[in-house]
This record gives sequence, structure tokens and C-alpha cells, in this order.
Amino acid sequence: MRKENEIPSKQTELNLNNDELAPSDDKQRNITSLTFFVMCIGFYVQLVAFISGAQMFPNLSPLMILLFCTIGNLVVWLFLILTGDVGMRYGIPFAVYMRAPFGYKGAYFPGIVRAVPAIYWFGFQTWMGSEAINAILKYLFGFNHPMLILAIFGVLQILNTALGVDAIAKFDWVAIPVLTLTTGYILYYLITRYHIGWEIFSTPGQGNISPLLAITTFAGVQITMAVNISDFTRFMKRPASATGKVDAKLSFIKLNSGSMLSQFFGLLLPMVGFTAVGMVSGIATGEWNPITVMTEVFADNPVVMILVLLSFVIFAQVSSNTGQNLLPPGYVLLNIFPHKLTFAKAVIIAGLIGLFCQPWVFADRLNSVLLVITCMLGPIIGIIISDYYLVRKRRINVDELYKPGGQYTYCKNYNPAALIVFIPSIILGLIFSDYALFVALVVGGVLYYVLMKCWILKKYPQDDAV
Repeated sequence: MRKENEIPSKQTELNLNNDELAPSDDKQRNITSLTFFVMCIGFYVQLVAFISGAQMFPNLSPLMILLFCTIGNLVVWLFLILTGDVGMRYGIPFAVYMRAPFGYKGAYFPGIVRAVPAIYWFGFQTWMGSEAINAILKYLFGFNHPMLILAIFGVLQILNTALGVDAIAKFDWVAIPVLTLTTGYILYYLITRYHIGWEIFSTPGQGNISPLLAITTFAGVQITMAVNISDFTRFMKRPASATGKVDAKLSFIKLNSGSMLSQFFGLLLPMVGFTAVGMVSGIATGEWNPITVMTEVFADNPVVMILVLLSFVIFAQVSSNTGQNLLPPGYVLLNIFPHKLTFAKAVIIAGLIGLFCQPWVFADRLNSVLLVITCMLGPIIGIIISDYYLVRKRRINVDELYKPGGQYTYCKNYNPAALIVFIPSIILGLIFSDYALFVALVVGGVLYYVLMKCWILKKYPQDDAV
């Protein structure tokens, strides 16, 4: 390890510090388990689940769709708990922790990989929400300007996210009860109106989608959050015994118990619920677009149609977009330009990119998009788990994360091990597409561990690696 007086002059040019990237202390940890549960529902209420559920029928039977959705999201929940421990234990955001396995500058790479799908989903979901608003305005006033509505709706979400985690939580406390009631009503209405009984639910699928591909696809909807969930767990209240100095002997279960319960119910309930509504909508109407479904199903009752579009579509988009798709790229950009950007400015830049890229042109190929995202993010999750649990045994030298020329400098601020494993992980994930998430994750994690043990740690010793 380099000593402080041995830092090369070029390393001092690195900007690694920013108040918004610093470890959160106990005073900043004001999110309770209940509040986090509400926030999680907000994160995971995504119309992408609605679309996936609709598009998988009739290739899979309704029961199989719900089963594979549950299994896929249980896998995501496990990864969320494993990666979220970084935030619970050390209070550092994802972008900062990436300096440990990737190097000070190498951390930009996984950050960008995480930011790209987040920015994509922000633009896509903003488009869906704006379509709902435009449909309402067109029906009520004959006002039909979808691009103008898109711009206004996008800007409002950007401003809300720029206000930080507290603003996101306050919005979710309002949105989630409304969404819960609306989702239940829509599901009941579709089943009763279209007489969708047990005989339809138990009808065998056509078998054009394999079980593992279905599980991977459903996991791909929320796998992005497993990468950077520490951005939120760093603000969760910790057990009394965990306050102050981190106790190396603190039980993993005890530290993460609140996060486990909050995310288990906060992930499974909205994902299975929205998938069920999408699936039933596909059975009833043959449509996958929720805007089309709602306007068709409730055409004879405009008041209900407006309320459904407002709550089910618009609230869902804002709830998930702000926390899941704008906040993460905001931290990523802040990590790359810590002395040039504030968090608010970073969020504004990320949001504008998402709107200008027009990701809604890929709406008809959503499951393919999810597969690519899964292959990109799988190696990062594998590297996080391998580095944090196997290489470092949950020990991180936090001071070194913020010190130019510190132990995470590796080779010119890049860790070759982490960068090398990406190429084979992604390629093998695409080749074995039915197992994309698992192949990319396992290959990335195993190769990283081998390279670290047999090469990197011998050349660049680190005091937190075992």
C-alpha cells in the first residue's frame, strides 16, 4: 500500500470527494423500515411488468407466468439483500463502492453501465405516463399535444428527484395507497367483465418460451436495482447496536432484517400484482399497451377511465421513475464529476438525456431489451458479491475509497481483473440467452475472484482483502 507522502502527483488530480458522496452518518439515516417498504413499492411498481405479463401469454399459461414472475423476483430479492449490505454497513453509495473492485477511474465503467438502462427506462416510462395524460386531456378538452405533455411530465419528475430521497419518500406515501386500490379494482373488473375463470388460468401455454428465459426476463425488470440498492440502504436506520463505529461482528441478519422485510414485500407485491393485471389484460383484450387497454376497457365509463389512467399509469411511472431511474444515474454522474456537478444538476442531465434518446421506439421489443440489460448488469452483480463477500469478507477501507493514490489505484486507477471479466460474461450470457442472468453473474463473479486471488492481490496488496 502507498503511504500518504508517496502519492504520485498525477493521482492528486483525481477528484474523489463530494459531500453528497460521503458516507452517511446516523443523523442522515432517517428512513425507517416502514418508509422503506413504501419506497420499495414505489421503486418496483413498473408498467414494464404489466407489459411482460401481457406479452408472455399465450406462450406460457397464466399460472406459469405468475410462478415464473415470483421466482424471478425472489432471485432479485436475494441479490438486493446481498448488495444492499454495503449501504447498511458503511453508508456509501454504489458509485463510490465501485472504486474498490474497479479502481478509482475504473468505477466510471460500471456506473455508466448502470446509468444507461436507468436513463432508458426513465424516457420509456415518461412516454407511457405522458400518453396517459394526453389521452385524458384529449378526451376532456380535445387537447392533443403528446410531445408537449412528454416534456412537461419529464421535467416535473426531474425536479422532484433533484430534491433528494426525502421528496421521493413523501410522494410514495401518497401514491402507493392509491395504486394498491386501483390495481386491485382493475384486476377484479377485468376478471369479472371478461369472465376469466380457473379454466383459462390453468390452460397450458404454447411453450414458445422456456421457463428459465421467463424467469430471466422477469428478473431483468428489476435487476437494475440490485446493482445500486446501496444508494438507498445507506439512509436506512440501523439497529441500536449498529450505531456509531461499525461492529465487525455484527450479525448480517440483524443488520439487514429491516431491509429484508421491506424489500421482500415491497418487491413481490407490486411485481406479481402488475404482472397479473398485464396478463389478464392480454387475455381479455389481446393488447400489451396499458394505455390502450385502459381506454378500451373503461371506454363506457369516462370518469373511471380518467381515474384509472391517473392513478395506475401516471402514479406508477412517477413512483418508479424518480427512485429507480433518475437517482442512480445522478449519483453516477456525480462520481465522475464530483467538483463540477451537484446531485441536482446530475439528475437534470440524466433526465434530459433519457427524453432526447426516445427509447419508446423499442416498445415492441421490450423483452429483447430486458435480455440485453440483464447481460450487461449480471457481471456487475457477480463482481460485487465476489469482491464484497469472498475477497474482502464484508470489510472495506472506507478512507481509502476517497484518497487519490490509495490502495484502489491498481494499474493507473483501473483494476484489470474487473474489466477483463466483462467481455466473456456478456458474450456467454447472450449465447446462453435462456440463462443470461445466471451465466453472466456466475462467470463474472468466479473469474473476478480467480484473477484477484491469483494475480491482482499479489501485485497490489490491500489491507481489507483476505
